[in-house]
Amino acid sequence: MANWKCDGEPKNGKTYPKQNPNGKHQPYENYGPSCVICGLPKEAMDNSRQLPTWVKPAAIIGAVLTALVAAFIFIRKPCPTGQQKINGVCLALTPDPNPTTPTPTPPITPTPTTSVSPAAIVNLYPTLRDVPNVPQGIIRYGGSTSFAPLRSREIVALILKAHPGFELVYTGPSSGIKAGSGSGIRMLLEGQLSFSQTSREVKPDEHNEAKTRNFTLEQQPVAIDGIAFYVHRDLTIPGLTISQIKDIYTGQITNWKQVGGPDIQITPSSRDPDDGGTPEYFQEKVLEKEAFAPSVKPYAIDTTTAIRKVAQTPGGIGYATASEVCNQSLIKPLPIGKEANQSFVSPCIEKLVNKTDFAKDIYPLTRRLFVVIKRDRNLDEQAGVAYVNLLLSDEGQKLVDQAGLVPIRNSTP
Repeated sequence: MANWKCDGEPKNGKTYPKQNPNGKHQPYENYGPSCVICGLPKEAMDNSRQLPTWVKPAAIIGAVLTALVAAFIFIRKPCPTGQQKINGVCLALTPDPNPTTPTPTPPITPTPTTSVSPAAIVNLYPTLRDVPNVPQGIIRYGGSTSFAPLRSREIVALILKAHPGFELVYTGPSSGIKAGSGSGIRMLLEGQLSFSQTSREVKPDEHNEAKTRNFTLEQQPVAIDGIAFYVHRDLTIPGLTISQIKDIYTGQITNWKQVGGPDIQITPSSRDPDDGGTPEYFQEKVLEKEAFAPSVKPYAIDTTTAIRKVAQTPGGIGYATASEVCNQSLIKPLPIGKEANQSFVSPCIEKLVNKTDFAKDIYPLTRRLFVVIKRDRNLDEQAGVAYVNLLLSDEGQKLVDQAGLVPIRNSTP
């Protein structure tokens, strides 16, 4: 299948309500039918049928003239005193004083002998606006696709409103590399991101590599999520235990009649565990590090593709972060149980995530979602700490809840 690029903005004049996150993002090269970052279909990037053919040359000429005028007017103008040009935009690099909010704490100052205490700067605040020491500038971040609900245009806009100048820009990996927890941490190590988001813990070798680069990585949990399984909506099955799911994905169980269902061959689906934190977590926790069965391959390039495959396959089964499953109408969420003698628990309540059972650890497969801070005593560290404090504030945890994830601060009864 030919490659194509998506930047989050439909070019065919149509709107796509299920796009998540909404709005423009860094251009990303795709190979499947939909964008792995925001879910826009390939057709959204095709504007060849929307304009008369004579418009395109005129648009090109107009763009060139506009660029020349802009260059003449703007490029030669220096930034005002106290600001610095970042990606062609003049931005102040110190927090904007606000007399209605608490006085910001001093920014992190690099010192060769004094360590920075995490407890001194990762704290809890009532509102987004109350969070101190939020830097101004273009802040690039990325990583786990499980964080997609928290990257919505509405949430990013609320953060920007509370702290003008703190411009969060989602940045995907380079061409040919799929977005996920691992690629996000890799980009953080290589200096492409200020902080990353992950649905699994930072690995020892990643910690070690950070030390060789003269900084450390610190993971801060900000939300709780559950892994939801789903099947074809016409499949009748009461539920599965964790051990049965393991046997399906390792090839020990191959027909639904073996687990109380109809006489239909099972077709399991999964993303590549080398590409994302969710399939990697699944392989480690559910499969106990055993290999996927040959029937699982070829791997789905993204969750959207996996859902479509299961929706078209009577014996299909797949899994993803619960917030990506519960609002789908093409497939049916599957209740699961820890053991055979325990009740099955559904990951969803109608179209909503079953947050109550996730928070009380009644649902068998829950996990924490982390923001990874780059402790380098520079702007990246300040940005990462600020983002964690924003999400852990009272108001930030409400945004986590509205995004379909479980707030970590009130996750226990």
